[in-house]
Amino acid sequence: MRRFLACSGVHGKRQALDGLCRAVHNRRPDGILFAGGVLPPSRGYEGGITPWGMTRPDALFVEEFFEMIGKLETFIAVIPGAFDTPLEHFLRLGMHAEVEFPTVHIAHATMVKRRDIAMCGLGGCVAEGAAVEMDVCSRSMAEYYLRPLWSARQPRKVLLLATPPEGPLGGAEGSLLSAELVDSLHPSLCVAGGPSCTRGMQRIDGTLIVNPGRLVDGWAAWIDWGRSGGDQVELFNVNEPAVTGLAPALA
Repeated sequence: MRRFLACSGVHGKRQALDGLCRAVHNRRPDGILFAGGVLPPSRGYEGGITPWGMTRPDALFVEEFFEMIGKLETFIAVIPGAFDTPLEHFLRLGMHAEVEFPTVHIAHATMVKRRDIAMCGLGGCVAEGAAVEMDVCSRSMAEYYLRPLWSARQPRKVLLLATPPEGPLGGAEGSLLSAELVDSLHPSLCVAGGPSCTRGMQRIDGTLIVNPGRLVDGWAAWIDWGRSGGDQVELFNVNEPAVTGLAPALA
């Protein structure tokens, strides 16, 4: 696997899902890396056993998301976003999708291996220290979930993060913990779901970090390990017939 479509953030919009499908059909990637953001930030929750249940419309959209990506018949690694909660509900729907569609893989706290590539990710919300809120991952749990990357023998390692690292690719949403996870795990590639206004790529100590922008804004990234240097990453608008150019390299 050498060519990937990296993306995030459909945010409950059917047209964003259509853009993802169009990009896959046009580009024919070896795999898709989805860094969270199925549901929108401005969503409500349904009471029940807990006050944090997923509403019926949200659950139906998550099911539609998994069905659409499953029917693409292209390998895809998925992690939940910060608002794809409760995680228990999202991951259960994802587990059912994995059974129905063999190309769908939930990479949240789970190692996914394909030939010479090992992938693992961290979705949901992360906290810099101890977590005291529901569905928020603490630093210790984040390190525990991602520890399989340390022992993976594959020469290429991919880290998926729903929260972008602190710095130019994260902007106001950047997380110090995400940056430190990248620094400690040293993956070959990190795809981080970040705001479209700070989309781009950055190389740090051998790690290529990509914020593809959000599909709801029309943005995705094309990653080709067969190319060299700055040509490995291309940002493009899924709603336009032609690509928009190469991602800016950040120091």
